[in-house]
Amino acid sequence: MLKKTAAVSSLLILLFTPLSAYDLKSNMIQLGAELAEVQKSFIASDQKGVEVSIKRFSQHAQDLLGNKENFSAMLPKDKKHKANEAVMSAQIISHNVQIILDAIENKYNQSGIVRREESQRAYTYIEHACFRCHNIVRDKY
Repeated sequence: MLKKTAAVSSLLILLFTPLSAYDLKSNMIQLGAELAEVQKSFIASDQKGVEVSIKRFSQHAQDLLGNKENFSAMLPKDKKHKANEAVMSAQIISHNVQIILDAIENKYNQSGIVRREESQRAYTYIEHACFRCHNIVRDKY
């Protein structure tokens, strides 16, 4: 009986919640958690952790933000025109993820401190791209 009640309650919630809004919100929460993992790895000086978590974050960010039509479908009607912001953010994220991966690989034969600072700066640019897109898409102004 309890399972049946829970199933009915879940169905009612789904019926009254726009599915696209749920998808967008849940995806944003997931990206936020993944970005937090990147930050934790930087703070712990865990190079392998940074590599694994930034790759996972990058893939999910590209899947969500990189396709204008898919992202637009998740937005309310009055915000659909702002899907370009998501695509731009995806490009900024991708560029800065590559900076981090190049630093881990030591592609340019730089010292550890230079690589660490450049990759941490790239991380802040990723954060900025996320916040910028979020604020533009979410807010009324």
